[in-house]
Amino acid sequence: MISIKEALVLGEKGVVSITGAGGKTSLMYSLALELVAAGKKVLTTTTTKIFPPSQKESPATIISRFPEEIVEKAEALLNRHSHLTVASDYLQDCHKLNGLKPSAIEYILQANLFDFIIIEADGAARRSLKASAPHEPVVPQFSDRVVAMVGLDVVAKPLTEEWVFRSSIFSRITGLKLLQNITESSIASAIIHDMSSVSVTGQENMMIAFLNKADNLKARHAGERIAAFIEKSGRNIFNRIVIGELRPEPFIHSYKAIMEFPES
Repeated sequence: MISIKEALVLGEKGVVSITGAGGKTSLMYSLALELVAAGKKVLTTTTTKIFPPSQKESPATIISRFPEEIVEKAEALLNRHSHLTVASDYLQDCHKLNGLKPSAIEYILQANLFDFIIIEADGAARRSLKASAPHEPVVPQFSDRVVAMVGLDVVAKPLTEEWVFRSSIFSRITGLKLLQNITESSIASAIIHDMSSVSVTGQENMMIAFLNKADNLKARHAGERIAAFIEKSGRNIFNRIVIGELRPEPFIHSYKAIMEFPES
């Protein structure tokens, strides 16, 4: 069985930023659980907004606008918990946690308390697919891995806001008209477009496409076709393409290396 850590080519330490749609939160907490089981200290957070984690997802949460206070509290809590979640505020109006600025996450990183920091670095209003606005995604430059997610259940669904967050932008990027059925090639074009603007400087950084919700043969075949479109595009954006599912339990069906490390 392939682990998420293996699929994402993770070493002993690192910063993982998750973008796109269709399972970012599930991937964040599933990966955290796997890493904790391997004896790692893990921090989960966001640069956007997330719902407060359940006890099963994360055993302890720190809320503070001050990175110095977060580090102080984390040092104490890590004696009891190997996985912590941090945020800057609790937003009463939407019942979500407000994220941290990249500079605050970098301060925590430099404190060297955690082996891995996993960041939900994008918002998608719980859709399975999205197109990025100019200010998205909010990926810290020091990330070692950037994982762009897609939910495969969106294939052949109509291009509407019900299925695609920022559907009008998706239409403009791909040329697919609103209400037309979403194709594998349009999905490949959109994630290549969105990830081409992401720049990271982490050591041996890699870009990975994670095609999620491959919970049946039809979805897996769709994932394989998307992977083929990405590979044939000639755009050296992604180092690896992963096809898997995260619910009810994580399962990686396959992964394929496109290039080992990004071109300079």
